Amino acid sequence: MNLLDILNQQPQGIAELTVDEGHYLFFNRKELEFRGLSESTLKDCSIFDLFNKEQAIQLKALFKQCSQTATDQPSYFYYQRDNQHFEMRLVKHGENILSTLSDVTSQQKMKVQIEQDQETIKCLDDAVNGANIGCWDFYPQEGRIIANKTWVTQKRYKDEEFREDDALFSEVIDGLERWSSIVHPEDLEPTVELIEKHLNGETEIYDAKFRMICGDGKWRWIHDVGRVFLRDDEGNAIRMNGVHIDITEARTLEEKIEKLAVTDALTDLFNRRNFQYLSQAVLERAKRQKTYFCLLILDVDHFKAYNDTYGHLKGDDVLKKISQALKDNIRQGEDYCFRVGGEEFAVVFTQESKESADIFANRIRQEIEKLEIPHKENTAAPHITVSMGLSCTHTLTDKTQVSDLYQRADKHLYQAKENGRNSLVSQSY
Repeated sequence: MNLLDILNQQPQGIAELTVDEGHYLFFNRKELEFRGLSESTLKDCSIFDLFNKEQAIQLKALFKQCSQTATDQPSYFYYQRDNQHFEMRLVKHGENILSTLSDVTSQQKMKVQIEQDQETIKCLDDAVNGANIGCWDFYPQEGRIIANKTWVTQKRYKDEEFREDDALFSEVIDGLERWSSIVHPEDLEPTVELIEKHLNGETEIYDAKFRMICGDGKWRWIHDVGRVFLRDDEGNAIRMNGVHIDITEARTLEEKIEKLAVTDALTDLFNRRNFQYLSQAVLERAKRQKTYFCLLILDVDHFKAYNDTYGHLKGDDVLKKISQALKDNIRQGEDYCFRVGGEEFAVVFTQESKESADIFANRIRQEIEKLEIPHKENTAAPHITVSMGLSCTHTLTDKTQVSDLYQRADKHLYQAKENGRNSLVSQSY
């Protein structure tokens, strides 16, 4: 096979042309095919005549540039004919120009598609950044995490301190170790368990909510949702991806709503709605510890008269101060106090004896009296006082009912009022 046969079998058009006139000195079959002209026409024409005026000027400039270059540095000329895209590669060849012509239609389409995909990705990235959503890729076998910038900035950290570079997606420095270092210690173990369950194929999606320490020193709640989408032949997870959504504000609102459902808005004590549940919990604890279960009810003496004399705003202040006195005297996490009515409060607690329960109740009564809130309409004293009813029981069985003890304490409260108020009536059952 001679050289001409080899050149004619090449997939590119190959031609040698004069610099000034652009006349063909040689062309192979592919060049003829790409130009779409007869052999005689191509021999007699200038390559510059095959293009419009603007393209011809550009091509002539490239010819001149190549002829004046001391090296074999190529120049490129791109053009489109109908739906096809072509690339001419021009290099100096002695006193002439050597051209190779390639059909780059598929590459051009791919380039356009890549550009469109990149634009789509940018739009999506703008959207998730605008929504403050952190996106992540996790490679469990390597402990690597790749994330977008928002994954870092939503947690108030500097991007350069967390990711290796500022690319759209970049590797998190120290990966899994870095992530675990900022998850709240109380949340880390249960979150890792959820991840492992999903990696093992026990759940369809990974869904967790946990706290993370942020760059401003505050804890924020993160909703983490992801899914394994690549496993090896043995079913082991290779790649998992998902998103971080900051739900701190929503979580705070949720906690406020939950608190409003069980607490009194004015005094911040538990309300009657939560009374039965917490009272039963204290009763069960008293059973286990073999102590007295005690239920104290107290009522502000002549409170209606106080409101009529001093106004309801002053009355609200009284209720707040009494509530604070109750909270100051109970054992946090063991005893509970409630606002069960307008000026009526309840305390459930445990004690070792009936006598110590009486001492505890009287201390609360005395602390309230020490507030010395003026109440000229009070028949028991010239200031705010309370009357109390206390029921205690050491004989706790499965039949013991909080409601029964409440009724007894309420009866004793009525007796304390009958006795002149500002007093405690108690009994053990």
